[in-house]
Amino acid sequence: MNDHPLHDDLHAWDRHHHWHAFTQMAEYEPLIIERAAGCRLIDIDGREYLDGAASMWCNVHGHRHPRIDAAIREQLDRVSHCTSLGMGCDTTARLAKRLADIAPGDLEHVFFSSDGSSAIEVALKMSFQYWRQCENPRPEKTKFIALGEAYHGDTIGSASVGGIPRFHAFFEPLLFEVIIHAPIPDPRRLPPGTSSESAASTFLDDLEVLLQAHHRELAAMVIEPLVQCAAGMIMHPAGYLRGVRELTKRYDVLLIADEIAVGLGRTGAMFACEQEGVVPDFLCLGKGLTGGYLPMAAT
Repeated sequence: MNDHPLHDDLHAWDRHHHWHAFTQMAEYEPLIIERAAGCRLIDIDGREYLDGAASMWCNVHGHRHPRIDAAIREQLDRVSHCTSLGMGCDTTARLAKRLADIAPGDLEHVFFSSDGSSAIEVALKMSFQYWRQCENPRPEKTKFIALGEAYHGDTIGSASVGGIPRFHAFFEPLLFEVIIHAPIPDPRRLPPGTSSESAASTFLDDLEVLLQAHHRELAAMVIEPLVQCAAGMIMHPAGYLRGVRELTKRYDVLLIADEIAVGLGRTGAMFACEQEGVVPDFLCLGKGLTGGYLPMAAT
């Protein structure tokens, strides 16, 4: 056993709070990270590890980046928090302006929240609200469509549009039942006799069948553009995202792009949507938005 004093405290906490989980992983002892630099993590025993997952896809610029560290210190010397109820902050305004400037198309209104799941919640609520307050209200549009094996977060609303039972099945009684799942557009799962060149059109045909049947009740479609990360890094066929945008417009369904994992340069462009010239109705950002330094997201 390690003799670092923190181990005793952690083991005591585990015994009281996570005993059942650890009985299933009796040989597992968690890594306790004490510090980090660049792409390396250092635990309380001085061992180094490559942060190959970028701290769950968050730390896009490395740990202890000097420019980010300096910016946070400078902000702390000015103000640490300012409510958006009846007032604002110049830092918030500057960030919103920069996001609006680089966002695809005419996306120019920014709603900040604390994490990626909340950014999805915001988009779900706004799309729901839109159909009640638009020029020609459609209050019957209360449902959402997402892809099979989708993952969009762990809060109640974001989990409700998820499609990986292992993550959320236990909480199913709490989730809202207004979700339709389209076939996962995985080129490795094409029907027999279907060529890879026709993969996008095949999956889009399946999606259109669902939109034809349900568009009158659908408020929005939620999608991770180009790559479904938690589903196993599923790479969508070229042209699929563009086709999704065309179909959602044709059937009067809003499009929510979940770029929490794939945005901010992950696919080579600033936003994955740009790879196929797509402008969604809502663009959700998190994780890399602060380089993993702070909990913050934007819709």
